[in-house]
Amino acid sequence: MGVDWTAFVDFVAEHQRFLVLTHVRPDGDAIGSQLGMVDLLEQLGKPSRPVIGSRLPSRYRFLDPEKRIQRFGPGNDCFQWADAVVIVDTGVWAQLGDCGRALKESQRPRVVIDHHLTQDDLGAMQLVDTSAEACGRLIVEAFDAFGKEPSPPAAMGLFVALAMDTGWFHHSSMRAETFDLAARLVRSGADPSHLYQHLYERGSLARTRLLGRMLERMQTLHEGRVAFSEVLFSDYAATGAVPEDTEDFVQYCRAIEGVEVGILFIEQADGAIKVSFRSRDRVNVAEIARSFGGGGHARASGATLPGPITSARTTVIAAVEAALGNGQPLSSTSDQSQGEAFSSSPR
Repeated sequence: MGVDWTAFVDFVAEHQRFLVLTHVRPDGDAIGSQLGMVDLLEQLGKPSRPVIGSRLPSRYRFLDPEKRIQRFGPGNDCFQWADAVVIVDTGVWAQLGDCGRALKESQRPRVVIDHHLTQDDLGAMQLVDTSAEACGRLIVEAFDAFGKEPSPPAAMGLFVALAMDTGWFHHSSMRAETFDLAARLVRSGADPSHLYQHLYERGSLARTRLLGRMLERMQTLHEGRVAFSEVLFSDYAATGAVPEDTEDFVQYCRAIEGVEVGILFIEQADGAIKVSFRSRDRVNVAEIARSFGGGGHARASGATLPGPITSARTTVIAAVEAALGNGQPLSSTSDQSQGEAFSSSPR
């Protein structure tokens, strides 16, 4: 597909101070893309502020040692300070949380840079490429449009963006060019060993206990083609974990031999049920998620349903089993990224 960056180059030239947003409960692609965009803008002499509508997950705080990423809240003047907005790794209102409400009230011109299929009308210039395996790739393309290279800290973030949204280089979105981009980021200062240790070898005991509860509840249906499990809100107090610890849990549901669709139900503080979907090559879970007001990628999507968890489970599993009964191989490989980054309400 590809993006023509000409309009973005003009957009940056026309403005001076930038607010850089991403989705709530940001993952590696969101944080890496956000920090990469800030680095690019500041290399161009454009002061920038990275802001999110939720707390920064502890897993990714090492990427922001200067604590530049702000959590949006009362008294934050970022929308008054900035004269333009860049939104990365999402193009839907619900994923912006409180930032979304402020953005709706703001008259600031805006750009969306994203690789997800599901997009709302944010009143923005849309630079969307669903063939990109990570939004981080698009940020590197933006660097190229200006003839710039990421600084070493930005290269670290962008490597995380690429690695996390490809399952550390094993998802079906992988291609030869992915390794080329990874090598380029290493040459720019990314340290894969250091990053992997931070991301995968420093998990808390509380998270491990929470994972154990989720694994104990796992079940299969539809002749082993569907696997699902649950995380109850009470599990956090019982294990000492926090909601952000559930990142990547859904992958275990799809990791069982013979499973075509993995589903994870996560009970929220308000009683709503966040549902994460992962599939192999027959079922487009983005279509299932959209039927519940969510969306995402063909093989990695999410939605939020009303509780209780028992009714949400019944409704979702019925939709998945119907899709399996009518399932056809995906006709396009243009939307195969594994990054979810979508829910119909803040996560």
